Amino acid sequence: MNRDWTLIETLLPQDTNPAGSIFGGVIMGLMDKAAAIAAWRYARREVVTAGAEQISLLRPVRLGEVVKVEARVVCTGRTSIDVDVVVETENVLTGDSAVAAAGFFTMVALDREGTPTEVPRWEPRSEEERRLCEAARERRARRGRKSGR
Repeated sequence: MNRDWTLIETLLPQDTNPAGSIFGGVIMGLMDKAAAIAAWRYARREVVTAGAEQISLLRPVRLGEVVKVEARVVCTGRTSIDVDVVVETENVLTGDSAVAAAGFFTMVALDREGTPTEVPRWEPRSEEERRLCEAARERRARRGRKSGR
């Protein structure tokens, strides 16, 4: 079962703001896309984004830098898949790289009728995976308390 996905992009002038850096919304869109692909591959079902949280834009992404978006499944609920996403940039002329953004996405698997459907149960394989899954469960519990569920 696939747990990880890497998306590599180079962005174009239409993706930049007047300061010459990539719009934050473009970066978040790439993060969402990578999270969806990781969840889709994990569940082998169509998925939709149910939420995104703790997205941090840590440094500007400049035109011409290569953007690597890494998404990995860290936990599941009955129908949901929690995905951790990290964006790294690289100046291909110098080789310098840095983390530019990070966040968490919750995807929901759908059946053919578009109804949420069960996903394979997450089985952590390491202490780090157990820690990441527990953190995802804590975020889910906080969301439930905030919404009154």
